[in-house]
Amino acid sequence: MRIYIIACRIFARELGRLGAESENQIDVTWIGRGLHNTPEQLKKRLQDEIDRLYEALSSGELEHRPDYIVLGYGLCSRVVEGIRCRDIPIVIPRTDDCIALFMGSQERYLEEFEEAKGAYWLNSGWIERSARLFDADDIKRRRWMEYAEKFGEDNADYLIEVESSWEKNYSTLGYIHSEIHDSEANLERAREEALRKGWRLREIDGDIRMLRMMTESTWNDREFLILKPGERAAADYSGLKLKAVRDDETADGSSDVR
Repeated sequence: MRIYIIACRIFARELGRLGAESENQIDVTWIGRGLHNTPEQLKKRLQDEIDRLYEALSSGELEHRPDYIVLGYGLCSRVVEGIRCRDIPIVIPRTDDCIALFMGSQERYLEEFEEAKGAYWLNSGWIERSARLFDADDIKRRRWMEYAEKFGEDNADYLIEVESSWEKNYSTLGYIHSEIHDSEANLERAREEALRKGWRLREIDGDIRMLRMMTESTWNDREFLILKPGERAAADYSGLKLKAVRDDETADGSSDVR
């Protein structure tokens, strides 16, 4: 089976290893982590990459048609919402975000969320692929200077405060170990960040089962949305996270007459 994966680059170590070990023929297109900061741009990029795949097939650049397109993204600020399937089925994990994929399931993600009271989670992938973690002080200072020059010092103070307000919701930094790649240096970076913020550090073992399902084509309907031709992805609030709707339907199932 041929599987074309479009994934966030934070999965590079795990999906790279699993793809190499798979009996399936795996191609991967990576998207940089930085687009998580601009969900609308990331959503457009995902659809553009799917369209680009079809262009490569049409031009002959890509000589073998994939059996499935797999997205290495969960709901992730709803960036997969609206993704359309032409005639190659598209497989999307039914998870809130990539952290659930590193934990092995959406169920475990929710359990850890409750146990840690909403920890801010990191792992090697996040640390290695992020140019900044928590907006380090020197980056904040540079951005404050830019804002002050454009908008004045009082407005710069306000803008930096707003940008940093999310941190007040957290008191725990979670670190997910990986059986594919575990780095003491990255764990030490997490320890330093937790200490700097006065947060407690919570370490857990990761689980690559869902990532392996993506490369081994062992996905199931409960944990993955499988879009068929003529369907698009929509948010689902019954607990499944995602559902398929026809192109002539709205997300609530009614006819779309637009």
